[in-house]
Amino acid sequence: METLGDRHPHTLSSINNMGLLLQAMGQLEEARLLLEEALQAKRETLGDRHPQTLISIDNMGGLLKDMGQLEEARPLVEEALQAFRETLGDRHLSTLTSISNMGGLLQAMGKLEEARPLYEEALQATRETLGGRHPSTLISMNNMGTLLQDMGKLEEARLLLEEALQAQREMLGDHHPNTLASINNMGALLQDMGKLEQARLLFKEALQGSKETLGDRHPNTLVSIKNLGDLLEKQGMLAEAISLFRGEIEGMMYQETRDSAKYLALLGYTGRLLQKNGQLVEARALHEEDLQASRETLGDRHPSTLVSINYLALLLETQDMVAEAIVLFTERLEGLVSLHGMTFQKTRGAAKRLLNLLRKSGHHDEAKALAAKHGV
Repeated sequence: METLGDRHPHTLSSINNMGLLLQAMGQLEEARLLLEEALQAKRETLGDRHPQTLISIDNMGGLLKDMGQLEEARPLVEEALQAFRETLGDRHLSTLTSISNMGGLLQAMGKLEEARPLYEEALQATRETLGGRHPSTLISMNNMGTLLQDMGKLEEARLLLEEALQAQREMLGDHHPNTLASINNMGALLQDMGKLEQARLLFKEALQGSKETLGDRHPNTLVSIKNLGDLLEKQGMLAEAISLFRGEIEGMMYQETRDSAKYLALLGYTGRLLQKNGQLVEARALHEEDLQASRETLGDRHPSTLVSINYLALLLETQDMVAEAIVLFTERLEGLVSLHGMTFQKTRGAAKRLLNLLRKSGHHDEAKALAAKHGV
């Protein structure tokens, strides 16, 4: 930067890449500062339609998606996709990536029918232009498969996810990050299909491969840990699941990533399992630590913070600390309304839960006001 200057394209690429690295590490606020800096500078020096600017717009949209700010992400992803189509054409690889990104955002927003034609377009185009075994084609297969899974079309999803996984094993090897992601996807599908033992073998393979290839602290390793822990819970193996999560927490206790998104998520998962296992005192201590750290590192309205609020509120309700639980459930509802609006399924579910608790605890005026305000 000292040699080339702050606005040189190479400098901006370095800033952008550092932001993407921080995003991959779960340090989203730090990533945002860098990606915003790179995007603003590219708009000013290269113009809004330059391919590098469009990549930065797409990257910024992807970061906002990861931060749970889906409505804020949408105009950026739409801007990038429209410009890619107009400047590079529908079949350019950057356009196809942008099409998939738009589909992924719509999927995250619960707009599955809107996401489907985009994923289908990306899959068909990558097959025709890159071939059935190209890594981008296999990613498109995975995207389409997970969408079909979300839509409840499990057998259709299985065909695509099996094809993608087999090809990635053959082309990339068992420990490539893309292959490991596919192993996790296949395990999640088998779990949804009730094939728990088959899913367990895949989750164990994905976890071992992620640790060996990506390291213990990589966000994808956390996904594998959570997948295996959730499966153990569904199999009634709470002690094994708790042991798995506790071991990971202890491994991070004295690392610089103690306040990372991964560490906070592990606290929440473990607290929830301890609560389910009747260990309420230990569960509350973890939930309180998780929530305090989430507020400090992620902010009060971050989706992960809202999950932490919900965990603690549920525990307080179990302990008959209704007044304290109502305060937290109300905060969570306000956060979900701010992020997603009242049409979002999770928001309406949160409103109904709070409404029922208010009525059950005799707060009839508050319940009436809540029902009128949010139409539930």
